[in-house]
Amino acid sequence: MRKSSRLLGLASLAAFASAAQAHDFFLMPATFRPAAEGDLTIEATVSSSFPQRENVVAADRVARLQATGPGEPRLAIAGTGATALNLRLSTRRPGLHIAGVASVPRDVDYAEDRIGVILEEYHLGGDAAAFIERLPRPRTWQVSSRRYAKTIICAVRCDGQAGASARFGYDLEFVSEDPAGGHFQLLGPEGRPLPDHLVQLVSADGRRRPLRTDNQGRVHLPGDASGAIMLFAAALRPPQPGQRSILDLTSLTLTR
Repeated sequence: MRKSSRLLGLASLAAFASAAQAHDFFLMPATFRPAAEGDLTIEATVSSSFPQRENVVAADRVARLQATGPGEPRLAIAGTGATALNLRLSTRRPGLHIAGVASVPRDVDYAEDRIGVILEEYHLGGDAAAFIERLPRPRTWQVSSRRYAKTIICAVRCDGQAGASARFGYDLEFVSEDPAGGHFQLLGPEGRPLPDHLVQLVSADGRRRPLRTDNQGRVHLPGDASGAIMLFAAALRPPQPGQRSILDLTSLTLTR
C-alpha cells in the first residue's frame, strides 16, 4: 500500500509538472538574418518548447499586426501551417525590422485546481499571488488574458538601431535599447517601465533562466546568451470592481 501511494504521488507530481510547463506565444522567422530584402515568412505559434512550433494561432485570434523598419515594412497573414500561423513580412529596404502581433483578449475562469498551476506556469508571485490568495474559497479566478509577441529581424544588415526602440503600444512589451549589446527595457501599461520584474531568458536548447529588471525596467542579457533566444514576461493587474483580472503575457525573439 505504501509503495502504491508513493507511486501515485510521483505520478501526480509528474502530471502537475507537465501541466505547469510554460505555453509561450512567440514569433519565429524563417531566418533572423535574411540575405536580401523581400518577403519573409514568420510563424506565430504557442509552444512549451521554444523554438519548436507546436500549436497554430488561429487567424481570428489575431487582433493587431504591426511592423516597423526602413521602407515601411508590412506584416500580413499568409495562411495556416501545421503547427503555426504563417505571417508574411514584406521588407523593402535593408536594415533592422521588428514585427509584432497582439492577440484578441480571452476570458477564462480558473477553478481552484488550476490556480496553482497557472501561478507556477507564469511565475506569478508577490502582489499577484497575494491577491489570488485573498479570493474567497473555493476560488474561481476570473481572468482576461492578453498575449503579445515581437521579433527582431535584420535584412541584409543590422543598421537602423534607432528603430529597435520602437514601441507598439502593448500593455506589456520589450523594447530594445541596444539589441546587439543585449540591453532591453520592459514596459507596462501606458509605456511605464516595470522595475524589479521577473523576465525569463529561454535559449534554443529549451533552458529557461530567470533575470530581473533593474529600477528602470531594464534587463541585460548575460554574455553567454547566443543563438536564437526568447525573452518572456508575465504581469497581473488585479481587477476593478465587477471586472476581471488582466493577465498580460509578452515575448520577444531574436538572435545574437
